[in-house]
Amino acid sequence: MVSRRGTISGLAVAGALALCPPCAYAATTVYEYHIEHPRYGKIGTYSNTVKEIGDETEIDSELHVAVKLLGIVMYREDATRVERWKAGRFVAFAGVTVTNGQRIELKGQAQGEEFVIATQDGTISVPARVHPSNPWAPSVLDTDLMMSTKTGRIDQVQVSGGGVDGVTFDGKDLRLRRYEITGTKRQFVWLDERGIPVAFRTDQDGTPIDFVLTRPPQAEAASR
Repeated sequence: MVSRRGTISGLAVAGALALCPPCAYAATTVYEYHIEHPRYGKIGTYSNTVKEIGDETEIDSELHVAVKLLGIVMYREDATRVERWKAGRFVAFAGVTVTNGQRIELKGQAQGEEFVIATQDGTISVPARVHPSNPWAPSVLDTDLMMSTKTGRIDQVQVSGGGVDGVTFDGKDLRLRRYEITGTKRQFVWLDERGIPVAFRTDQDGTPIDFVLTRPPQAEAASR
C-alpha cells in the first residue's frame, strides 16, 4: 500500500531525508555505459560509481543525454543521483534530473518498515522492500516494487528470466543471463557470470533505449 503525507515543502525535518555524511569507503568500482537509440545512435553516457565499506554501499550515478537532429539538440537530459544500501536494504536516495530545462528533485529515506519518498508534488510511503530502478547489481532485481529514480513513481513489477541469452552488443556476440522486468513498461537486464550488468534496456515512449557497458568495470582506490 502507498500512503501520502503532504508536500515536500511541508516536511518538518528536511535532514531526515538527507544522505549520511561522507564516509571512508574501502572499495570503489566504476561502471561506465554508453546509451544507444535505435534511430539516433549513441546519444549519451551513464555511470554508476559503487563505493563499499562493510555492510554499507553508496552508488553515485550520472546521466548525460543529448539527442541531435541536423546538429540541433532536440532533447537533453542530465541527472545526478545517490543511493545508499545497508545490510542489503535500500535506505536512502537523493537525485536531481533536468529534462529540457525542467528540474525534478527526489529524496527518499527508510523509516521503520517503510520507505518515505519526497517529491515536488508531495510525499508517499511505500513498503521497505521497494528498490530503485537502477540495476547496478543482481540484488536490485529481487523485489516486486520499483521506484523510478527520475520521478519517484512506484511500479508493481514482476521479474522473470535468468536463462542464458545469445545477444550482440557493439558488434560482439555475448552469452549473458537475461532478466525481464514487467510493469507499466518492459525492461531488460543482461548480467555476465560474475553478476555484472553488461547491458540494460528501458522503454521510452515505445522506443527501446540500450545502456551498454563501455569497458570492464574499473576498480579504484578510495580517496578517503
